[in-house]
Amino acid sequence: MGTFTGSLNKYLYLGGVIVVLLGWEIVSLTVAAEALPRPREVWNGLMLLHTNGKLWQHLPISLYRTLMGFGLGAALGFIAGALAGFSKPLYCLLKPLTGALLSFPAVAVVMVGMVWFGMGSTLAVVITALFTFPLVYRSTVEGVRLMDARLLEMAAVFRLSKWALWWNIYLPALATALLAGFAFAAGTAFRKTVMAELLGSHDGVGYAMAMTRFNLETAELFAWVMVCLFVVAGIELLAVRPAHKYLRLWNLPDEKRRGALKNV
Repeated sequence: MGTFTGSLNKYLYLGGVIVVLLGWEIVSLTVAAEALPRPREVWNGLMLLHTNGKLWQHLPISLYRTLMGFGLGAALGFIAGALAGFSKPLYCLLKPLTGALLSFPAVAVVMVGMVWFGMGSTLAVVITALFTFPLVYRSTVEGVRLMDARLLEMAAVFRLSKWALWWNIYLPALATALLAGFAFAAGTAFRKTVMAELLGSHDGVGYAMAMTRFNLETAELFAWVMVCLFVVAGIELLAVRPAHKYLRLWNLPDEKRRGALKNV
């Protein structure tokens, strides 16, 4: 039954994609090509980005900035979240900062960042880290707060070492919460990088998109949008889902966990 449901969901997903493409084709026939190019023209634009080298000139730069910003923001978010989860004063101290980062419009933060850091890689990395930090921080704090107090009491009775305490109690309890924060942050990190590049960079995917808008190259602009969609989908398939599958094993009993790890 589960296999049948999974197959049906895949077909429904494929059907949804086909409906979107058909709707796009129909609407593009009724408006000017400068406003909405046809799917075939966008595909040709994507192939042109590959052949003229623009794709491989700008995409690696954006991916590098995304990785650096995400790594920095996630590390700081995890450390601060773990400390704040055990310290109420620290949690109260950091609450205004994290709330502000989640509330401020991203464009406004980018504009301020341009004043402080100028245009270039530093701006994109800092912006990505700033918006990654509160997502991972909040997930870590919630994971610490949802930890079973009875397990901690039992660990104290048996005098577990700090390593055993983290490995057998803290990490399994934090795995699910961390996954939610990392998954959401990973999905948004590349978009924040592109936004920073769009406004304040001389290279990268965002800069290339800004140039196509400036030159009224609509098909190429939509091609870059497709590149962004492919990158975000790739992050989901190659990083988030495997991490989800692996981290779920922490919630299994030891024997089942060892057996499942052999099949990963």
